[in-house]
Amino acid sequence: MTDAIHLPGTAPTDDRVPALQGLLVAESERDISVRVTEGTWTFHRDDVLRVLPDGHAAGSDGRPVLVDIRPGATADFTRRLRIELVERPMTLAAEPSLALGDELLQQLTASWSDSLELVDSAGPGSATFTYCQTKSLYSSDDGINCDSLD
Repeated sequence: MTDAIHLPGTAPTDDRVPALQGLLVAESERDISVRVTEGTWTFHRDDVLRVLPDGHAAGSDGRPVLVDIRPGATADFTRRLRIELVERPMTLAAEPSLALGDELLQQLTASWSDSLELVDSAGPGSATFTYCQTKSLYSSDDGINCDSLD
């Protein structure tokens, strides 16, 4: 996972990144695992600069800590999910589309074609979008988006 949010004027002035606050739930010679609200981070011990007790937090399933991580560290992130058994294979839902409805889908298609520096013309040779939706009597609601270059 390489996601990061970089806001203008908020870049760190040194190599220190903010400490991770959570519950220390596992520690070994090789790894350190810290549970946060969204899931559990597991770091290689070489990537952990220090682990400090967090006196402001309370925890029942682990020790409250502040963890300083080396910039550029890699980590595993595990989420806890409730599994319900159904007749279909187990899958994770895809992230929802930024485009909700025909108008937003058309705007997203237009920005996608602009990024490809396509000639903007109506008719053949332009970018189009298609959206199909199905609903069943048993509350299934499925849809698919398709961008295409005509």
